[in-house]
Amino acid sequence: MSEIPTVVTPTKDFKRLMEKLEELEEKVENTNAEIFQRAGKKVGRDVGIAYGLIIGTLVAIVLPNLLNVMQLVVKMAQ
Repeated sequence: MSEIPTVVTPTKDFKRLMEKLEELEEKVENTNAEIFQRAGKKVGRDVGIAYGLIIGTLVAIVLPNLLNVMQLVVKMAQ
């Protein structure tokens, strides 16, 4: 049978190590949050560009046709 090695550390050292680990964990969490925030901004920008292109295309196609239809309606009403 193999024995599991154990280490006994003084309480002060253990607390100090735990504080350092908590600081490192907080830094990692903040870094991950910034990475995801930047990715979200990029996705939002891309979606905004796509919506802009779609709406711009619809306006460029629909608006002139709508004006033509309105002119025909006015001519028919006369």
